[in-house]
Order: sequence, then structure tokens, then C-alpha cells
Amino acid sequence: MTHSNTEQPQNSITLMNGAVLECFPKESHQGDFVPDKMKLDATGTYLSIGNKPCKPQPRTTEEFEQQKKLFTDNAFYLLAHQERIMRDSRMFLAPVAVQNGLAYTGTSGFLAPTLGIYLEWWDACSEALRVDKEGRRSLVYHLAGSPLSGTNHCAEVYEDGRTESVQVSSFISHWQPFVNINTRYDEAKHMYEAYTLEQVLAILHAEDGEGWNYSSEIKECFMQSEINDLKKKVERLTKESDKWYSMYVDAWTKYNDATISEAFSEFQAFREKTETEIDSIKMRKRALKAELKKGNINNIVYQRTLTPMNKQIRDLEFNISTKKYELINKYLSEGISYSTIESYINKKNNIKK
Repeated sequence: MTHSNTEQPQNSITLMNGAVLECFPKESHQGDFVPDKMKLDATGTYLSIGNKPCKPQPRTTEEFEQQKKLFTDNAFYLLAHQERIMRDSRMFLAPVAVQNGLAYTGTSGFLAPTLGIYLEWWDACSEALRVDKEGRRSLVYHLAGSPLSGTNHCAEVYEDGRTESVQVSSFISHWQPFVNINTRYDEAKHMYEAYTLEQVLAILHAEDGEGWNYSSEIKECFMQSEINDLKKKVERLTKESDKWYSMYVDAWTKYNDATISEAFSEFQAFREKTETEIDSIKMRKRALKAELKKGNINNIVYQRTLTPMNKQIRDLEFNISTKKYELINKYLSEGISYSTIESYINKKNNIKK
């Protein structure tokens, strides 16, 4: 019942990590199912538009605020139980009383988030797990801003349950995965049973054993988040580096086309000539072995004749390697490898054809 294209068992949901959870259909649905699609809504409720101040948020009930505080007070505790929650669809679909929103699109894509959605989002969005200069950990839990300008007015919660407003540096990297994950389970929220947050907490507290360690679980979550963030940075920098290197190679090879072509052509001629000599020796080796099998020569004569032939082949192969090294070494200071030169020459020759 997700937006996944893959086949899955009836009455189940497939999580972002590929795990399939059994679900329990509700006895009755309240109203028809309406997908939580993105739509234009320039209300200004969640962020000021132009010079106009941000409109006051719609009033929430006292119960909603209590549920919201229950979530923020226990956010880190719930994160520490991530694996357990992700094994139970009723825990996963437990509603969370936080209303996020975007300027220009209102609440589109943000309606009815669940506990599992927050856990998947915190796993996917490493920027939402924050550590300040004093080493205090916090979780971004409320999103409000503009996907166009990136201007935002979000909120974070610390381990002690204290909440503060925060402006995240990259709003799009926060809201996009949240909306993608949240809308993935739209139909499941409508169709399947879910625990309340109180029920989830009661079950987890009852299951906590003496061996369970909150500190190590949270530390591992934040360390994994940091690793994921570093991986993203490495991938981004590698991609950028490859782009600039490709531009550099293209410019350098074209500028030095005549020199490269001459040097490579010289090496190719030498290699072909030398490989022809090697092939000739190998043919003599095969003929020598045939003479041995026929009994025309004995093993002593065979070995005495074979040994210098093998040495000749090794010497000729070494000569090819030396010549290749000389070619590489000639351009090594420019950061140009033999394979780069070979690729450039082959590409040029193919264009000529």
C-alpha cells in the first residue's frame, strides 16, 4: 500500500530499507482516501511572503499541544528504539502531532506524519541530527520555510526535551526527503491500525531490559549520521573533482596534441615491433617442443635451447614496460596517465574514421 512499484504481500508496507511489515486493516475508514499531494497555496501561514509578516498559525487544541510535547519530550528515547519501532507497523504508523508546512504550498506533503516517518527521515537526512559547538545533540523536528528561496523557520529539540527555533542551512535537503517519505505511506495511514504515542512508549518502557543502553544507542545513531554526511560530501567532492579533471585533461591534450600523438605513435611502433619478435620466439618454442615430443631431441638439449628463448621474451617484455614508463614519466608531472593518452588517441582516430 505504498508508492513502491514492486510487488508486496497484501496488507503490508515496504519501508525505505526494503523491509516488509505486516499491517492490520482498520475496521472502518473515516472518509474517502485522499492522497497528500503538493499544491500551490500562497497563504503565508508558515513563512512570511515578501514584506508581509508570517500569518499566525491556526490554533491547535490543548490535546494536540500535549501530544506534540509528548513527542518532543521523548524524541531521543524513540530514536534510540528505532530498530524496535521499525519492526511493528502499528508503532511505525503511530501519529505524531507536529504540523509542518511550506510557504507557497501550505501543508501539502506534510499531513499526518507518523513516528516511523520521522525515524526514516532522521535516517535519510543527516543534517537533521545536529551537534552544536558545546557537543549538545539536537533533532530537527519541525519544518517551515520556502522551497524556492530556502528561507526557513524550523525547530529543534535537545535531549532534555527543550525546543528552540532554528534556521537550517539547506532547507531543501530537509523538506524534500521528508515529503517523499511522508507521502509514501499516505494510503497506509488511511487503511491500517496504529498505536497512539502513549501506547508505543508504554510498550517500549515495558520491554526495556537491564542490558539496554540509551547512551550507546544514541551515540551510534549520531555517529552513523555523521558517517552518512561525510559519504555525501566525499561523493560530491569526487564528482566535482572528476568534472574539473576531465576539463583539464581535455584542454591539456588538445594543446599538446602534436607532442602526444608523436610520442604515442613512437611507442606503439616500438611495441608492435617488439611483440612481433616475441611472437616469433614463441613460434620457435612451439616448434622446439614438437621436436622433443617426436624424440628428435632429448630433454637436456630442449632445456638448454628453451632457457635462452625464455630470457629473450622476458627481456623484450621488459623493454616494452620500460618504453611505456618513459612515455608515462614524460607526462607524469602534468597528471596525465598512459590510459588517458591512449583513450585520447583512440577517440581521435575513431573520429577520423
